[in-house]
Amino acid sequence: MASVASGPHAPGRVLLGGSYAFGVLAGFVLGLYGVVLVAAGPRPGGFLISVGLLMALIGNAGAALLVRWLTGTRLGAMIILVGWLPIVLALASSRTEGDLLLKASATGYLFLGIGVLTPVVVAVVGKARRGLTALPPMAAPPRVPSRPAPRAGGG
Repeated sequence: MASVASGPHAPGRVLLGGSYAFGVLAGFVLGLYGVVLVAAGPRPGGFLISVGLLMALIGNAGAALLVRWLTGTRLGAMIILVGWLPIVLALASSRTEGDLLLKASATGYLFLGIGVLTPVVVAVVGKARRGLTALPPMAAPPRVPSRPAPRAGGG
């Protein structure tokens, strides 16, 4: 039985490896800058519009969509979290000196929630082109030959 990934349009191993490595690196960079910029942003009317939250929403979604498009797999979208989650959790933990970058506030929790859920949503929505969750193409239903219509002459 042929694999779903085989075919003339299957990406090469170098492209797949580079795409996954890019996804991990993009997740790391988005997590690092996102944590630093959670408390930054304009405050119209005293309400903070967090740049870090926007990075978690738009950046994680964009990177997940790009890597999923490059790889064709659902894992491509989720690989962003391999780089994003460790750096965010490391920066969210307090040190003995009392340093803390991601505070336990509504903005911090929203950043964590949005940052984790965005690649998951990108992975779940839509159909995978390859990988274990890709379904093989549907076969056309068998054609039943039609019977010729009876002739009027009875012949």
